[in-house]
Amino acid sequence: MRKRYWFLATLLFLSFHSLAQAQELTISGTVVDANTGEPLLGAAVRVKETGGGAIADASGRFRITVKAASATLIAKLVGYKERTVVVTESTESLVIRLQEDILRAEEVVVTGLATGIKRENAPNSIGTITAKDLLPAPAQTVDQAFAGKVAGLSIRQNTGAPGGGISLNLRGITTLQGNTQPLVVIDGVIVSNDALNSGLTSITDAVGGASQSSQDQPSSRLADINPNDIEDIQVLKGPAATAVYGSKAAAGVLVVTTKQGKPGETKIDVSQQFGFNSVLKLVGTRDWRADSSGLRAAFGAAGVNAFVASGGANGQFIDYEREFYGQNGLVNETSITARGGNATTLFTLSGQARNDQGIIRNTFFNRYGARLNLTHKFSDRLTADVGLNYLNTSSQRASTGNSNVTLTSIGYAATRLPSFLDVRRRPDGTFPVMPFAPSNPAEIIERVRNEEFVDRVVGSFRLDYSVFKIENQSLNIVASGGADYLNQRNNITSPVNTQHEQAKAPSGENAANNVASFFNNLWLSAIHNVNVSSVSITTSAGFQVENRDISAVLANVRGLPADLPSVGLGLTQVSQQTITRQYDQGFYVQSDIDFGGVGFLNVKLRGDRSSVNSDVNQFYLFPGAGASVVLSKLDFWKDLSATIDFLKLRAAVGQAGTLAPPESKFLSFGPANVTGLIGAIVPLRDGNNNVRPERTTEVEFGLDAGILNGFASLEFTYFLRFIDDLILLKQLPPSSGFTSQLVNAGAMRTNGIEASVNLNWLRSREVEVSTRVIFSRNRAEITRLDVPAFQRGGFGVNLGAYTIRQGFSPFSIVGRESFGPNPDAPNPTVRPGEFNGLILGDEQPNFNLGFSSSVRAYGFELFFLLDWRQGNSVINLSRFLLDGTGISPDVEAARERVRLRATTTRPYVEDGSFVKLRELSLNYTFNRDFTKSVFGNAVSYLKIGVSGRNLLMFTRYSSYDPEVSNFGSLATAGSVEVTPFPSSRSFFFNIQFGL
Repeated sequence: MRKRYWFLATLLFLSFHSLAQAQELTISGTVVDANTGEPLLGAAVRVKETGGGAIADASGRFRITVKAASATLIAKLVGYKERTVVVTESTESLVIRLQEDILRAEEVVVTGLATGIKRENAPNSIGTITAKDLLPAPAQTVDQAFAGKVAGLSIRQNTGAPGGGISLNLRGITTLQGNTQPLVVIDGVIVSNDALNSGLTSITDAVGGASQSSQDQPSSRLADINPNDIEDIQVLKGPAATAVYGSKAAAGVLVVTTKQGKPGETKIDVSQQFGFNSVLKLVGTRDWRADSSGLRAAFGAAGVNAFVASGGANGQFIDYEREFYGQNGLVNETSITARGGNATTLFTLSGQARNDQGIIRNTFFNRYGARLNLTHKFSDRLTADVGLNYLNTSSQRASTGNSNVTLTSIGYAATRLPSFLDVRRRPDGTFPVMPFAPSNPAEIIERVRNEEFVDRVVGSFRLDYSVFKIENQSLNIVASGGADYLNQRNNITSPVNTQHEQAKAPSGENAANNVASFFNNLWLSAIHNVNVSSVSITTSAGFQVENRDISAVLANVRGLPADLPSVGLGLTQVSQQTITRQYDQGFYVQSDIDFGGVGFLNVKLRGDRSSVNSDVNQFYLFPGAGASVVLSKLDFWKDLSATIDFLKLRAAVGQAGTLAPPESKFLSFGPANVTGLIGAIVPLRDGNNNVRPERTTEVEFGLDAGILNGFASLEFTYFLRFIDDLILLKQLPPSSGFTSQLVNAGAMRTNGIEASVNLNWLRSREVEVSTRVIFSRNRAEITRLDVPAFQRGGFGVNLGAYTIRQGFSPFSIVGRESFGPNPDAPNPTVRPGEFNGLILGDEQPNFNLGFSSSVRAYGFELFFLLDWRQGNSVINLSRFLLDGTGISPDVEAARERVRLRATTTRPYVEDGSFVKLRELSLNYTFNRDFTKSVFGNAVSYLKIGVSGRNLLMFTRYSSYDPEVSNFGSLATAGSVEVTPFPSSRSFFFNIQFGL
C-alpha cells in the first residue's frame, strides 16, 4: 500500500514538473528595421501579461523567459511604430520588424504638466526636435541649432561673439514690453533663460553710468546647456497648447528632456570635434590709393598729410577688416556619455568640454559641464527620477556695438580709420595715437577686456506613485520639480594708459557685475485614468509653486591707477543694484478623452496668482480646449487608404498670459543729497495698483496627413491670436507729480500659417533619401492703442525707428520722410511733424522657409539644411557711420546717400532677406565586421565625418549679417545694426565611437 502511494506521488510530481516546463517559454530573437534590416539598438521588448522584458543590444538581439504557455510581446523604439507579436512556443530565431514612424504618429507629446498622448491624437501643432535632428553639425549653443527645424520657431542672432545671444520667437510676439522668449522647462524644472546684462555700455558710453542696458549684447542663458545632453525638445507654440502653463506661457514653451538611462550593459559614447571659426562675410573698405577725392573733407589737413606720408597713391593699403576679424579661431569639443542599468536602476552620466576661439583676437567661449540622471524603481508602485547638472562657462567677447564719446568699440572706432593709416601695435608693444578718433581699435582689441564667468547648478526630481491599478482604471500621484541656481560675473576693464581713456577724467575704468539667480518650482499632480469600452479618460489635477530670486549688482569705477580689474581701487564709483523676488502659485485641472484612437477631446483650466500682480491674492484663469478626429480610421476611408493612409483634422483654443513687469506697481525711490542730509527722490514713474497680466487668446486649426504609406507626410496649421491688456507707458499730466505710468492700454492681433512636408524618396537596406520643407508666415497689427502713438528702438526717427500705432504692424519702420508733408506718402499734406503714413520697411519677414535633405548610402550619410528668410527689413547704421567718413567701399553711392540724409532715411533701411547654409555634414559609419576585426568587441561602432555651420550666406544686405540686433531680445527693437561683432562660419572634423 505504501509503495502505491509513493508511485502516485511520483506521477503527480512528474506531471506538475512537465506542466511547469510546458508553461515556460524562452524567447530569443532580434529587432530590426523593416525596410533596411538594420538591427535596432535600444529597442524595448515588453511582455504585456507580466510587464517584464528586455532591451535589444547593438546587434538587435534580446532574450526573455516567460513562465506561461503564451506571451504577447510589444516591441517599441522611439521613431518606430509599436509592434505586437504573440508567441506560443519557445524560439531562438524570432525576428521583430519595426516600421519607421515617419509621421511620428506614436510619439508621445505633451498635453499637460504630467500627461501626454500619441501625436496622432494631438489637437495642437507640436514641434519636436530629437537628438538626431538637433546636432547634425556642432553648435556653440543649443539655441543656435533650432534654426530651420520647426515651423513657427525663428531665431535671431543678436551678436556674432562666441557664445553670443540668440533670441527665440514662436509665432510672432505676444507683448510690447515684456518677455518674448518662450518658457523653458528642462526635466520638469522651469529654468532661467534671461539675458543678464553685463554693464558693457558703461565702458562704451552707449549708456552712461552703471547701467544694465539692452545694448550690452548679453547671452541668453540657454548658452549654458550642453546640447549633447538633450534627448528631445517639444515645442509648444502658443496658448492653444500652453494654456495649462498659465500666466508665463503666452510666448510658448520649450519642454526639454535630457537623456535617461537604458537597461542592459553599460554603453559609453564618445564624441570628439576639432574645427575652426572664420568670418562669414566682410563689408569691404575704401582703397584711398585709387581715389583720394574727399580726403580733406573727411579727415582734414591731418588726413592729407598722413596719406602723403604713407606713400599716397603708391603707398600702403591695410585691410583692417581682415586685421580685426580675420582670426581662424580654433574649436575643440569632447563629449562622453555613459548609459546603462538594470530592471530597478537606470543611470546616465555625461560630461563635456568645449573651447571656442572667436574671429577677433583674444575672444573665446568655453563650456564645461557634467550631468547625472538616475531612475530607481523602489517597487511596482514607486519610481523616482533625479537629475543633477553642473555647468561652467567663461567668455571674452571684446568691445563691439554702439559707442559714444570715446568710441570704445572696435567697429565704431574703425569707421573713422582710413586704410592708409597704420595704427597697429609697434615692436615695442605700444600703439600709435589714432588722429581721427578718440580711440585706437587695434588697442581696444588687445587691451580692453569684456569677460563673463558663469557657474550653474540645475537639479531635478520626479516621484511617480501608483495608488492603485485595477482592470480598467488607475490612479497615480506625481511630484516633480527642482531648482536652477546660477551666478554670473562680468568684468569689463579699460586700462588707464589707453588712448580712449586719456579723453576721460579720471581715466582708467572698470565695470564689475555680479548676478545671483535662483529659480525653484514644485508640481504636485494626481492622474486618474479610466477605460470604459473603447473610451479612455485621463484626468489630471494639481498645483504648482514657483519662486524666482534675482539680485544683480553693477559697479562702475573710474580713476584706476593701473591695469587692474578691481572696483576697490577707483577714485569714483557709481553702482546699481536690482533685486527681483517673485512668488507664483497656480492650480490646474485637465481631462483628455480618447475615443478609441479615432477622436480625441482635451479640456483644461489653469489659475495663477503672482506677487507681481497688483492684487497678489487674485487668481487669473486661463482655459483651453482642443479636439481632433482621425478620419483615416473611419470605415468610409478604406477606399482612400491606399493613397492617403492617414488624415487627421484638429482644432484648439486656449489662453495664456504675460505677467506685468515687476516694477509696474511700485515706486522706485532714488538717492539724493538734500542740504547735506541723505535723502531719497520720488521717482518720475508712478506705480499702478490696477495693472493686470497681458492675456493672449489663440485659435488654431490644422490637419496632418500621410500619403502613399509613408512616402510623404504633411502638416498644416492656421492660427489667430488676440492679445489684450497690452502693458504700455502712459504719459501723466504734470499736476500728478509724475511723468508716466505703466498701464493696460492696448490690443494686438496676429495670425499666421505653418506647413511642413516630409518626403521619403527611397528607403531600402542600403539607401535612404529624404527631404523636409517647413514654411511659416506671421502678420501682426496693433488693433487698439489707448495712449498716443510712439516710436521705440533705433536712435530716433531720422536714423530709423519702430512705430507703435493703431492699424499698423508693431514691426513697422519709419524714418525722416514719414513725418510732415511728403508727396510720396499715403497722406501727403499733413502738418509738419505729423505722421503721414509712409512705412519704410517691416522687420517681420514675409516668410521663413527651411529646406533640409539627407542621404544614407553604404555607410555614408549626407545632410544639409538651408534657411531662407524673405522680406524682412534691417536698419543699417554701420553703413550710416561708414558713409559719414567716406570709408564705404561704394564711394559714389555713399556720396549720394550722404547728400540725401537731410530728406530721407530710406537708404539705411535695407532688405534683410537671406538664404543660409545652416548645416552641412558628411559622415561615414564603419561596418561592424571592420570594427570587430580592428578593435574586437571593445568598440561597438565607429563614425567619422566633416561638418559645418553657416558655411554660406546669400543676401543683398550690404553689411555683415542681416541677423543682427543692437538692442538684444527686445520685442520690437530688433534688426538694428551698429558696428556689431561679425558672424562666423564653422568647420569641423568629428569622430564618434561607442565602448
